[in-house]
Amino acid sequence: MPIKKQLEVMLADAPGELAKLTSILTNEHINIEAMSIQDANEYLLALYDARSQTGRRVAPRDYYEAILKEAKYSMIRLITDSPDQAAEVLGRSGYQVKIQEVIGLVLANKPGILNKISKKFGDSGINIAYTYGSGFSDSEVALFIFKVSDLDRALDLFPAGNIHS
Repeated sequence: MPIKKQLEVMLADAPGELAKLTSILTNEHINIEAMSIQDANEYLLALYDARSQTGRRVAPRDYYEAILKEAKYSMIRLITDSPDQAAEVLGRSGYQVKIQEVIGLVLANKPGILNKISKKFGDSGINIAYTYGSGFSDSEVALFIFKVSDLDRALDLFPAGNIHS
């Protein structure tokens, strides 16, 4: 089934922090199947710039800059082979962990397949909040993770989780 539990962890943006987190998982024999890291500071600046351009700014730049001075974090999203165990051991180690349900799809690694998937979601009225994934150029398949607005309807579209054409 393509539903996956994704862990979201805020990690200090400093050398060695990812190694600390992955060491905890390694010691528990938990495998990371997919991962995305987003610099929270860059996100806040991009949000400010986008809102400035659209005129929908909700706070002055000083507000965003004050947040950036206080916090230097990255958002890590993880899919593991043991998400509940991973959340538990990371929580015991002092990390704040949030679990989200996402869809994991194994896609044929060829031009146009992501367009086909995203069009099918859109035509069904399902918004993609974010996605991440990859596959090497010599791989036949690629793994993609989708956070969508309606998980049940998305599952109806792709019940097997494998899309090869």
